[in-house]
Amino acid sequence: MAHVPVEITEIDGEGKQKIEQTFIEDVSDFGCRFSTRWPVQQGDTVALKILGPHGNKLPGEERRFYEIMWVARNEHRYTAGARQLQGEKLANVKFPPEISGLKNGPK
Repeated sequence: MAHVPVEITEIDGEGKQKIEQTFIEDVSDFGCRFSTRWPVQQGDTVALKILGPHGNKLPGEERRFYEIMWVARNEHRYTAGARQLQGEKLANVKFPPEISGLKNGPK
C-alpha cells in the first residue's frame, strides 16, 4: 500500500478546473487508486502530479494523465481506480528520499 501525496486536477464539463491535494493509496504498473472529495465518473480524465511530503511542489515533476476506470462512493469521499494514459509509470518513478522513506510507501 502506498501513501504518496498528489495534486489532482480535473476539468469539468463546463471547462472549470478543480484541484485537490490527496494521496495515492495504491499504485501498479498500469495505474493507481486514490480518494477525492469531489465526484468523478468512469471515463473522466484527471491529471495527477506527485507532491513533496508536506504538499509542496517538486521541481521538474510533471503531470500524468489518467482515465477513471471505476469509482466507489464512501461516506464523504469517492475512491477511484485510474489507468495511466501517458508518461512514465508511477511504479517506475524515483521518489525523493523524504517520500521513499515513508512507511508503506513505494520502494
